[in-house]
Amino acid sequence: MLLFCFFVLIGACKEKEIYPAIPSIQYKSAYFISGSNGKDSLMKLIFTFKDGDGDIGLKNEDTLSPFNPVFDSTNKSLNPYYFNLYVNYTHKINGVFEPFIFPFTTDSLNYQYRIQYLTPDGRHKAIRGDIEVMLVPAPIFSTAIYDTAKYSFYIYDRALNKSNNTETPPLVWRR
Repeated sequence: MLLFCFFVLIGACKEKEIYPAIPSIQYKSAYFISGSNGKDSLMKLIFTFKDGDGDIGLKNEDTLSPFNPVFDSTNKSLNPYYFNLYVNYTHKINGVFEPFIFPFTTDSLNYQYRIQYLTPDGRHKAIRGDIEVMLVPAPIFSTAIYDTAKYSFYIYDRALNKSNNTETPPLVWRR
């Protein structure tokens, strides 16, 4: 079970700001939160966003096409627009970053979230801000004492525009 939450800080605009309608994101920071055992149990990923028409995020009731949750028989989401934030995990093996593949499958570790509706009221819709996401930092199957990982991520807006893909620097966590 993945733990997550979103905190959004939207910058107050005194002047009309103009950004492209396709969302843009940029890595800002990440840090680990240690449990009572001294090992990292959560990670907070923070990234900035800009969007010219402010159509970032979904409401809970946004479940009709194209945001409907279409599932296959193994309960994997087939519709890429039901979620609007995708985070992909890779870890360092022999000096190379590779996806973590779950044992006995071909599935890699990817986190999928629905960013909450962020469109501002008023005439000017351009928005910018930070999004914070809490996630479990790595697969529980890892037995290494120290691991190095990278997370790449992107978002979709409600017009189905995909942002740029960005990533964290290599991050070392205590396991």
